[in-house]
Amino acid sequence: MLEDNSNLLDKVGIIACRLRALRKCNNLSQESVAKHLGISRTAYNKYESGAIKPVRKICEIASLFNVTTDYLLGLEKSSRESQVYTVDLRTAKQIQKYMSLKQKGREIVDITLDAVYDREKMKGAAEAALKEVGSFGS
Repeated sequence: MLEDNSNLLDKVGIIACRLRALRKCNNLSQESVAKHLGISRTAYNKYESGAIKPVRKICEIASLFNVTTDYLLGLEKSSRESQVYTVDLRTAKQIQKYMSLKQKGREIVDITLDAVYDREKMKGAAEAALKEVGSFGS
C-alpha cells in the first residue's frame, strides 16, 4: 500500500522529498541530474532516499531546479511550494554555466541579454502599433 506524503516525509526528510518531486516535475532521471551535478547516480539516489544530505551540492541543486536553497531545506512554507519552475535540461545547463561565471562574465551576459530582450520587446511594440494604425484605416 502507498504511504501518504506525511509518512514519507517523516522517514526521509524534507530535502529528499523535495529533490524527488523537483526531479520528477522536470521529467529528469536520477542519472541526468547526477551527471549535471558531477556525481554518481548512486550518490544522488542517496540524496533522494534521505541516506545523506546534499550539503556540498545544495547550491548547484537549487540552481538546477530554479528554486532557493531555503525551499530545498524546508525553510520556505507551502505557499511558495507551488512555485516550482519546470526547465529543460538545456536551460538548466545554461543557468549552471551562468552561475559559474565570474562577476565580469555575468555582467557581459546580463548586458547582452538585456539588449536582446529590449530589441524584441520594442519590435513587438512596433508591430502592435503598426497593426493599430492599420485598423484606423479600415
